[in-house]
Amino acid sequence: MQLCAALMKQLFARAKRQNKSASLNTKHGGERSGWWSLDLSGQLGYPLTLEIQGWYGSQPFSWKSVSDGAVVAESRFLQSPGLPLDILCTQNNTLEQGIPSELVALGDHAPFMRYAVYQACACLPPAKQLAEDSPLLLVLTLDWAQRLNIEQAELAVWLSDKRARLLKIIGLPGSASLARLLRRIPLTPIASWQLDALRKCLQQPDALGLLRHLTHPNLNHVWFLNRFPASWPKLLEMIEQNASLHTIVWLQRMVEDIQRLAPNGTQLYRVSDTQALQQLHDALVERFNALSREKRAAALTLKYGDYPEAPIPSHTDIVALESWDALLAEGTQMHHCIGSYAAQIAARQVFVYHMQAPEVLTVALTPQGGKWGLQEARGYCNALPGEAALAAIQRWLSVAY
Repeated sequence: MQLCAALMKQLFARAKRQNKSASLNTKHGGERSGWWSLDLSGQLGYPLTLEIQGWYGSQPFSWKSVSDGAVVAESRFLQSPGLPLDILCTQNNTLEQGIPSELVALGDHAPFMRYAVYQACACLPPAKQLAEDSPLLLVLTLDWAQRLNIEQAELAVWLSDKRARLLKIIGLPGSASLARLLRRIPLTPIASWQLDALRKCLQQPDALGLLRHLTHPNLNHVWFLNRFPASWPKLLEMIEQNASLHTIVWLQRMVEDIQRLAPNGTQLYRVSDTQALQQLHDALVERFNALSREKRAAALTLKYGDYPEAPIPSHTDIVALESWDALLAEGTQMHHCIGSYAAQIAARQVFVYHMQAPEVLTVALTPQGGKWGLQEARGYCNALPGEAALAAIQRWLSVAY
């Protein structure tokens, strides 16, 4: 069996504190060439040793658990022992000897797949070739192989086949054009949950059409398309390979704000950089807030009826807006476009509060799993809030529930 989650956490925490796990005893396997032993008895309270092979072993990265001289568990192909390789390698440098630097880098980008990458590439030359040619396709393939418990011999056959055929086998469109696209997308840091988003995106013809026509497609384009499918090439070209999640979310919200402020406008689709996007957004916000507040408030009342009641009571420093006029006044005072959220507020998808301390903010809540949670908080001209203000908002929400 794999090592239990509690033991994994205990060993990992200790390794981080000490930069090694001193209580694990590592020793060479003696006559069993290539095997290395890690004594876990002290952590478990009963005799148990993990024996594992390195890159040069006859069965690279195979492992078995041994208790009192008897084997109690043995690995399947691509099955990790449950203990991160980062910890295993700290026990003795020999375990990581021979692993090519490009595979180490690949494992750093996809740490949840590190063990499978090392074992597949050590055992199967086609896997190592795929790691060099199309690392993103290798990660997708090994994830599929792990989920279905594909044996080594079967995986070797599929890896030796044409890439389009391999794509079809792992549940993606089996086309040479998709194989070429995956070769063009660099593998940057990715988490296991993001593979689902990647697979979903690669199965959407419209998304694939956009990605194929980008000069330098990257994984951030994939994350953005999952958040905002109604994209266009100029918008995607604004997203760089090293863009943060904050930048991606900011870009989505800027576009949505502009579309609310000018639903029939065409200027948005001519914008080609983030600076011009910001300038267009600010100009539309200024124009929106310059309109007659009294007439707009009356129009909103006529269209949506009375302003909804607050879902959470006000706090001394966080006060609910209570009318359409107050909503419009908040946008004018804070120099942003919260007044354009009227439709979402009327549908009770969003509710807005004004925060006075520890800093002045507009706070937007949204329903989240039966409760109301923070959607966003913004200061003057959409400035980001400080940590103290965010902490105060979370305390207020925790008390409310």
